[in-house]
Amino acid sequence: MIFKGLKRNAYKKSIESYIKKRTPQARQVRSIKSLAVLIDASQSVNILSVVKLANELGVKSDSLKVMGYKEDQKEISDDKDAAYYNNKSFGVNAAIRSNSLQEFINKEYDVLINFYSESKLELDIVAAASKAKFKVGFSEIDNRINDLVIGSANDNTNLFISELKKYFKILQII
Repeated sequence: MIFKGLKRNAYKKSIESYIKKRTPQARQVRSIKSLAVLIDASQSVNILSVVKLANELGVKSDSLKVMGYKEDQKEISDDKDAAYYNNKSFGVNAAIRSNSLQEFINKEYDVLINFYSESKLELDIVAAASKAKFKVGFSEIDNRINDLVIGSANDNTNLFISELKKYFKILQII
């Protein structure tokens, strides 16, 4: 019990550290060539809707990476559409133990979509640590993590896609 509390505090400190170190790169994005999507796999997120989103934004399927967090899984396995991580993917002081998660964080995607509406430290730390140039998320999440915040519910994927496209056109990204 005490260990979980210490681990949570380490996550929070790590998130704060990533937020403070991040330099905004949103102006460098002129088109979307690579797209990453971070999902909460415990929620009902349709991977096909994520692929639809990528197609709508003009991103090829080989330039799309989906990473999902599974909360109570003893073992995780990747499938053809997404890679997954769990609590065991983090070590002491929020150090990343999973190779696939470390690769996801270190790759410089043009856009990262944080497609989860309930804030969880395990999702927030990956979103904050990501080296993506432009980060998009829902308003329920810590606004300091994302460059663009959209206030629609994640169960209405079509509304989210239309709002995202509208803002990307305004920002001259697509």
